[in-house]
Amino acid sequence: SDLRGRYAVAVICSICASWLIIFWLECYQFEPSNIREHPHDDLPPFPALSMDNMFWALQVSDVHLSIADGFVSAKPFHAFCSETVSVVRPSLVMLTGDITHAKFANDIDSKQREEEWKVYDDILKQTNVVEKVSWLDIRGNHDNFDVPSLTDASNHFRKISPSWKDYKSYSYRYVHTTPYGTYSFISLDACPSPGLRRPYNFFGFLRNEEIMSLRSLVEPAAEDNHTLWFSHYPSSIITTDHHQLSKLLGTATVHVCGHLHTLGGFVTHMYGKHRDGHLELELGDFRFTQTYRLLVFDHDLFSFTDAKLDQWPLVHIANPKDARFLIPSREPVGRIKHSSAIRILAFSPHRIVSVEVWLNGKLVSMATPVNGGPLFVLPWQPDLYIKGTHSILVNVKDSAGQETNVSQTFSASGDPVALQFFPSLFILTHFQPLMKASFLCVWLSLASCLVLTAITKGSHSYFAPLVRCKRVFYPFLMYVLWYGIGPWYVGELMTGHLGVVGVHGIIVEGHFLPGSITYLHGLTHVVLFQLPVRRRHGGEWR
Repeated sequence: SDLRGRYAVAVICSICASWLIIFWLECYQFEPSNIREHPHDDLPPFPALSMDNMFWALQVSDVHLSIADGFVSAKPFHAFCSETVSVVRPSLVMLTGDITHAKFANDIDSKQREEEWKVYDDILKQTNVVEKVSWLDIRGNHDNFDVPSLTDASNHFRKISPSWKDYKSYSYRYVHTTPYGTYSFISLDACPSPGLRRPYNFFGFLRNEEIMSLRSLVEPAAEDNHTLWFSHYPSSIITTDHHQLSKLLGTATVHVCGHLHTLGGFVTHMYGKHRDGHLELELGDFRFTQTYRLLVFDHDLFSFTDAKLDQWPLVHIANPKDARFLIPSREPVGRIKHSSAIRILAFSPHRIVSVEVWLNGKLVSMATPVNGGPLFVLPWQPDLYIKGTHSILVNVKDSAGQETNVSQTFSASGDPVALQFFPSLFILTHFQPLMKASFLCVWLSLASCLVLTAITKGSHSYFAPLVRCKRVFYPFLMYVLWYGIGPWYVGELMTGHLGVVGVHGIIVEGHFLPGSITYLHGLTHVVLFQLPVRRRHGGEWR
């Protein structure tokens, strides 16, 4: 029992050490970018009492229209496309993947279902949302289950997607042009091709040529006011050259994504700020939580609010913005201290009757609408709040008796406040190299121990009970060595298509997909099934 305890501790320490080493390498091995002030930091225009230099967009993700559950998310999604979009009147809407569920009721089998894509198409047509607003959609891993190639008949995204019809590309650049500047919204499709059935489709994958193609999209946006990347996969769940990917995404102010479903609600507010300064924001799934996101550009200051469907009024404080999301290198944060008004967006199907503003716990006054709303403003003196951080609370009521309170911390001087550490780990940690290092660390420890035991015939080693039975020990040794080097099995990874699976990757249809979740499967197998084999249940090996 003492030996088991020591080896359990060793395994845990190896995994933790791997996590720390990979996190350190990924975060600190490259020279940091020169973080400098925004060139327009103290230049006008400044946020004031008028409705100018401002627009907003919506993001929704992981709708999972599913025939297996009777399309439970179809009605809420219809309401979003009809009521929410009509009330908020965004300049554009981004749907960041997993439009359909593509899984059967047993939650094991996966395949594209034409009925699910038809429901998506019907909702778009019934609500006429594509005619009301610029609709930007991209694929998620569920939209890519069991799709052998991009041109295969099972790839229904090509038939239904409004964005595919407009751009004839999975990754594309949408340009939003205003009198006060140009804003680029660039989609990043990281779905692997070919698209395997679950469970080998959880990680995104970008080849070097795809990175080069994405660079051609971002280069024309170099002089834009802002660039925003939107994707299904967070950058931490994409298998690729992470140095190149970080440089690519670092050209933007913000990267919005979905996919992780806030880990089933256990890790909400999964936001991260990368070393180069850009934000990455994961959005919870619409299927179960009916969450969507309001993104606002006000005088080139970016801010956002995550909201729930049918919870009105929808309230957003645009100025002064939340200090946690200040990006001094990407936006003119100096405009906050030069602003002359607190600026609030308030949306509701009903008339807004009051907008109360509280600063540091004291009621200041009522904000008034600009041209009937949705912008509400209140004159203020930012000089009074220039030192340290302060709190702002806004209470909004509508004529239906609904009420919303929104509060945040702000810094008029433009000094950022740190984000929560634990949720940001899931954004900033690159999980493919982490799992690879964890597997190799544990597997090499086990293999080395077995080889040394075979060479020394040590009677005091952890595997001493096993080495006494050579007809079991040597086949087991070969099995362990093969498990970390050779293929595991051949199976039907897509309908009608065989593939070879190993810990370091998958070969199917002449394509090699590097290992990702296979390392997690390998690590689990080594820890749960190979390490405990030292002693036969009920006695010694004979």
